Amino acid sequence: MEDLDPKTFWTLVLVLAAAMAYRYMPRWRSKSPFVGVMMLKHRLEAGEDVVVVDVRTPREYESGHIPDAVNVPLADLPARLKAVDAGFAELKTEPVFVHCASEARAAKAARTLRDAGFTDVSVINGGFGAWRRGKLPIVTGG
Repeated sequence: MEDLDPKTFWTLVLVLAAAMAYRYMPRWRSKSPFVGVMMLKHRLEAGEDVVVVDVRTPREYESGHIPDAVNVPLADLPARLKAVDAGFAELKTEPVFVHCASEARAAKAARTLRDAGFTDVSVINGGFGAWRRGKLPIVTGG
């Protein structure tokens, strides 16, 4: 391998740093832990009181979702949190697991929930894609 000149080396370092920041920035900004799909699966199977919030679009949700997940598209979340009759106020201390297709929208939603006073919010690592790859139960339709 040829020696890299300093300009090429630092350009490569910056590109790698930018790629890492792009990948992990949502995690840092979410203010919430990222948990694996198996943790959620075990808690659901144990009958624990957990709330699963799917922040994908209604079309994505209807094509397949985690059993008992509530669909609140990311774009609608701030308005739903402000709505008095939405029923979110009593959930602020409940364990909430947020997911989307991968995890970027879920990380934003987790930050929104934390900023609204939710105390126990986790993001599903890998999102619904990870749930599907794990061959875990899926419900289709609304």
